[in-house]
Amino acid sequence: MTGPMWLKRRRACQIETRMLGDWKVLEVCGRFVAGAPEKKFHEAIDRVLSNGAKRVIVDLTGSLLDDESVAQAVPAAYHRARAQGVDLRFVVSPGRAGGYYHMAGLEMTIPTFQRLNGAIEM
Repeated sequence: MTGPMWLKRRRACQIETRMLGDWKVLEVCGRFVAGAPEKKFHEAIDRVLSNGAKRVIVDLTGSLLDDESVAQAVPAAYHRARAQGVDLRFVVSPGRAGGYYHMAGLEMTIPTFQRLNGAIEM
């Protein structure tokens, strides 16, 4: 799928929550950029943490990490979760879609996996 086609299919940022065993999974789809999408991400994380979840996975494989906002939002969410004793893990595609995540080197400091199965099985 070409870049413009990918953007066309994934325009607005959407965040859905579901349960997978004892894990709460936040699926982030669409363009992850500064502004409303970043605010929506923080609100979703806060909502999950306030509901008492102890094991959370943020699945970013369906999103395009389009600017540096992910490099600020992800560590902030991770540290808020760790302060509350929550096991928070991220699933990020290698390559273009996970661009800013990988450029910021977040996979070296935050539990990051390429597939959902890997995040759950560890």
